[in-house]
Amino acid sequence: MPTLVCRMAIAVLVLALAACASAPPPPPATTVPITNYQMVAGKWAGAVSGLPGGARDEGDWVELTIRPDGSYDFKVARTIGMFGGKGMLSLKDGKMTSQGERGSAEYSLSERGGKQSLRVQGVVENNIKATGDLTRAR
Repeated sequence: MPTLVCRMAIAVLVLALAACASAPPPPPATTVPITNYQMVAGKWAGAVSGLPGGARDEGDWVELTIRPDGSYDFKVARTIGMFGGKGMLSLKDGKMTSQGERGSAEYSLSERGGKQSLRVQGVVENNIKATGDLTRAR
């Protein structure tokens, strides 16, 4: 009887390992140079981390709208309140940058498996670094 149980356990383990091994890894993300605002125009949203003012930044969420002329506005919803802003983006070396009263940011575009993401790396009050990973919002 122990032999049958042992064989069944080994069979289940082999099947589980085969299922894990057969799943292909996700394709690597490809950096896409931003050459004009039209290619990133629209609504983007995602989690943001590193903002000052709270012990934990879990749940901080940003919504960003980019227009074809390079103007933008954003809203950040935090557990301690909301804030927002607007301005004009600049293009440089395949990335976008912005400068506002709350700080500055650099935006880079990447694509993985046909889906785009926009990484925002900003420097806010007191030289604190914040990062957001945004996807296109519907």
